[in-house]
Amino acid sequence: MEERMMDVIMEIYNHMDDGDKDAFTLEDVEEMVADQIKMDQEEGREPLAYDPQFFYDTIVDLMEQDAEDEK
Repeated sequence: MEERMMDVIMEIYNHMDDGDKDAFTLEDVEEMVADQIKMDQEEGREPLAYDPQFFYDTIVDLMEQDAEDEK
């Protein structure tokens, strides 16, 4: 996986509050990916092949890890 993609996922995750996490859906990720593509283009970068399902699965994994760490 490209390091930049993981950086994007971590940045998104770090800006999510508990309400965002509780209501998190694949549709949310599809919007996030569309926004990221737009930001990449505006900054003159070639957008990566962002896979919404991968973003979703990774963020869910991070939420589960955080829940385990809180126990």
